[in-house]
Amino acid sequence: MRPWRGLLMLAAGAGAGGLAIALVYGTKDGTLMALFMLGSGAPVIAGAHLLARRRASAGTLSCQLAAGIGMTVVLVALGVGAVALLMFLSPHDAFIMALLLVFAGTLTAYSLSVLSRGVLADIGAVRDTVRAVGEGRRDVEISTNARDEIAQLAGAANLMAAQLAEREAERDTAESARKDLIAAVSHDLRTPLTSLRLLADAIEDDLVDRETRRRYHAQMSVHIGSLSALIEDLFELSRLEAGDIQWSVQQVALDELVEETVEAMRPHAREKRVAVEA
Repeated sequence: MRPWRGLLMLAAGAGAGGLAIALVYGTKDGTLMALFMLGSGAPVIAGAHLLARRRASAGTLSCQLAAGIGMTVVLVALGVGAVALLMFLSPHDAFIMALLLVFAGTLTAYSLSVLSRGVLADIGAVRDTVRAVGEGRRDVEISTNARDEIAQLAGAANLMAAQLAEREAERDTAESARKDLIAAVSHDLRTPLTSLRLLADAIEDDLVDRETRRRYHAQMSVHIGSLSALIEDLFELSRLEAGDIQWSVQQVALDELVEETVEAMRPHAREKRVAVEA
């Protein structure tokens, strides 16, 4: 709030108070009351805005609240006390007024400190939770019975921690799936390479007849196609991680796929003396 708004509110209050006193007790008393309200209220407003401007160097929030409460009580007490000395002719009445001011100020300060203690506790809970989340903990939650803006801040902090935990779980799942896929592709790459090596060695050493050589050539084409598909899968994986991929659904003839797979694995199985049929 800008200072001129506070001064405008003070002027309006002083004018209304002075007018009320003037209507009942006369113009002189009304004028004195308006001047008193202006004189005692202006330091309070000025001090409040000065404290607001200097709050960055005022220390903790508890220190700021204590300074604000103390300043308000002291300035109001001094202003009312000064007017009391001017208005009351009896020292007895002035002394009683001073005691009442001290008593009211003490009760006000205590009440505000009790209210601020709960606010500071909630702020401390939010601070500790955010700090714990920053250190890597995700099992923290702020519990508060308040229903004010601090409770909304606590709810936002709890939601942030839950969303971070969810995102990290999704990231870990995706990373695990990526590692499994790379391991599976690496394993699958060795199988056609081994079969290609066996087929190439058999053809190079002239250990098979023409018909078998033609069949081996066909099997080598199948293995090369498998290698191309695996390399394409790796390329699709990189696109998937980059988010640049579009899915398409196609029908696959499982009998032909199984037959081609068994035929491609036959040289490798023969080396291990394993019979495969489809």
